[in-house]
Amino acid sequence: MRGNITSNILKILLIVFAIGVLFFGGYVLPSIAEDMRALNPELDYAKLPILVTCELLLVFLLIGLGIILYLLTIFDRGLVFSSTFIRWVEVLVGMCLVASIGIIILFQYTRTFGGPGPLLALIMIGLTVTIWIIAAVIMLIRAIVKRAICFQRESETS
Repeated sequence: MRGNITSNILKILLIVFAIGVLFFGGYVLPSIAEDMRALNPELDYAKLPILVTCELLLVFLLIGLGIILYLLTIFDRGLVFSSTFIRWVEVLVGMCLVASIGIIILFQYTRTFGGPGPLLALIMIGLTVTIWIIAAVIMLIRAIVKRAICFQRESETS
């Protein structure tokens, strides 16, 4: 019972976070891009590619949150030791790697016209490292679950 309460609280927090991401992607990010264009009209050509890349990264984040919600549903059903759980965890790791590559590409693109500035560069580097740490933790969870599945199968055959 306690696991379900914790799982439900986490689901609610993830949904609230997803709503915040939707607000940020739908309202805040476009207004930031418009302000950037107003401050630097010579970089008008860069607004759309940067905005589209950032929006795609946010869509990736929303898909990842959806996968985490699905994994919590699998957890609630008691099916953690299944190949479905492992497969979706592996998808999350792949999404982390693709997202970090997207941030690196965005960083390289902004360098073509002078760079993103020191603070934004630090944020992008920090975000990339954070995503790599999250991917490593997810891979650790995957390894733990796979090992538990192996031990469960060995104990069933004994």
